[in-house]
Amino acid sequence: MTRMFSFDEAVAAVNGTVVNRKGVIGGTLFVTGVSTDTRTIEEGNLYIALKGENFDGHNYAAQAVQKGACAVVVNSMSKVPDNAVGIVVKDTLKALGDLAEHYRFKIGAKVIAVTGSVGKTTTRDMITAAISPSYKVWSTKKNLNNEIGLPQTILSAPQDTGVLIVEMGMRGRGQIDYLTNIAHPDIAVITNVGYSHIGILGSREEIRAAKCEIINGLTQNGILIVNGDDDFLFDHVRNIIPINNGLVAISVDDKLKGGVKNCPVCVNASNVKENNGMDFDVTVTMGEKESTLKDVHIALGGIHNVRNACFALMCASLLNADMDKTKKALSDYAPMDGRGKTYHGKTYTIINDAYNASPESMAAAFNNLDQTNPGSRKIAVLGGMLELGDETKRLHELTGENCGKYKFDKVLVTGDDKDAFIKGLKKVRPDADIISCKDTEDVRSNALKLIKSGDTVLFKASHSFGFEALAKEFIDND
Repeated sequence: MTRMFSFDEAVAAVNGTVVNRKGVIGGTLFVTGVSTDTRTIEEGNLYIALKGENFDGHNYAAQAVQKGACAVVVNSMSKVPDNAVGIVVKDTLKALGDLAEHYRFKIGAKVIAVTGSVGKTTTRDMITAAISPSYKVWSTKKNLNNEIGLPQTILSAPQDTGVLIVEMGMRGRGQIDYLTNIAHPDIAVITNVGYSHIGILGSREEIRAAKCEIINGLTQNGILIVNGDDDFLFDHVRNIIPINNGLVAISVDDKLKGGVKNCPVCVNASNVKENNGMDFDVTVTMGEKESTLKDVHIALGGIHNVRNACFALMCASLLNADMDKTKKALSDYAPMDGRGKTYHGKTYTIINDAYNASPESMAAAFNNLDQTNPGSRKIAVLGGMLELGDETKRLHELTGENCGKYKFDKVLVTGDDKDAFIKGLKKVRPDADIISCKDTEDVRSNALKLIKSGDTVLFKASHSFGFEALAKEFIDND
């Protein structure tokens, strides 16, 4: 049985008070793992009782002990079950984070943290793929990127993990600050700053400030890698990054070449071509020094994924990974369904990008559709974007204008704000062939009639529209 740390370590890490109703504590008690769920608890685990809006883990503390928990972390002495060992703290959620912070330094892994308005999950997974051939890697699974999921990710890492990759999500100010001061990244990545969560935060400036909180937890000499093509982000971080931390800019635009933007390290993608995915070269410029990695290929389409791959390549380079193995791993990387995964079938090509949607991810998806299968008929099947607050109608109209820059053959659109989208699209392209649909089932009905052999079809919407199932239906029936 693996000993994760001693009971005394756990007590010190969470600054707790021991309540012993069993008689065996201290040096004879070891923690084999940390659990917040009695359904998955294992022998020797430390059970942390979390309290949420609709549940209270304290109600299951006795069950945790019955299932083999070595001790429980609770917020009151009265919550320690009979014949059990308890650690009492004021806030069990904070205790979970404190324990994760302790374990992060105990295992000594290099930590990479990723945040951003869009693209953070794909970037996280690309970084994982790029580094895995050279190191033992542990990374965030699914969307476990909040104040519970991030500590759970860290605490579930094997003790011999070499690189720990975590994703940081947020719903408001202070949340990434909390997460970054648990993970203490050696390398932090900000993919971009867009409009996601503007309905909560009120402005892009507030979104930017929230994302940039990731800097607060950087280790001494830690490095921040940002999207250098996002001037709104880059110009801000250049002014606020502490002097003891490094800054790297990623670009698919020649304006960064040679450090024109006064950045210590610039990473440029060049010679970008669509080829069942994307082919490109990558040049790293450090002052007068320049090095180039040629003939990189990824199976994903779109300029945005070239940039995401550059984030991964730079992380691998900073960790002295084997770059030949990194290139091969990136070429083999396939995204999860719903995140831009492209299906090249015998009848048609389906781009399933329906996991979520924002103005930025919509724009990237339009570019991807435009570049995929040149010469084929292009159909955009679109739903609405959520969590945009007072900016909803304006941003749907702006997204319509963005869509109008491309000569898609058909556009199917639904959602409460479809009229604003259509207004924007017609403003740029009055002759656009648009079908306004009342709901997802109406989209399905029209799509079944319209989509034919040889077409390239994009499915893109916020998750609640259920477009992932729609895309899968076409893929399964091909």
